[in-house]
Amino acid sequence: MKKISYILLILFLFQWSCITDQNKYKETDIFEEYETQAGFTVLHLPPVLFKIVFSLSDESDIDSKKLLDKIDVIKVMFFEQNEKTSKLESIKESMNTKVEKFEYNLVTRIAQEDNDIAIYVIESDKIIHEVLIVIVSDKEYIGLNFVGEFTKEDVMKVYESINMQKLKNMDN
Repeated sequence: MKKISYILLILFLFQWSCITDQNKYKETDIFEEYETQAGFTVLHLPPVLFKIVFSLSDESDIDSKKLLDKIDVIKVMFFEQNEKTSKLESIKESMNTKVEKFEYNLVTRIAQEDNDIAIYVIESDKIIHEVLIVIVSDKEYIGLNFVGEFTKEDVMKVYESINMQKLKNMDN
């Protein structure tokens, strides 16, 4: 009888632990397809790494630290075109299709001579669950995907923190 009780208890706990909130947001994995392709580097980083690096920085401020606390996962995709990889135009088309499929909304686009920067979000119930920042140059494609729970003000802080002067200096 004790064995049956233990088995029933284990089954009950297992079932209870598998119950999930059906209304909870399910994050996208927009970079998954590219993880094994030539020319791509895809990383899933815990935000604690950025917190450590950021805490060592001289430019850290309280607002930025609060924003980092809201991030659950950081995904980074880097693509550099060469003779053995897909063409950049193909990657841009593929990513644009994924942005539409996952229903990202464009917040802003910054275009300059050699770089095109776009910020997209996925929002529901006035909570932004994902921020996707895409940076495209002549032969490179960089995607940053931040998953967490953000406000519109948080996303605007990220937008304002993109220092266009530093980007322009990088081109020279």
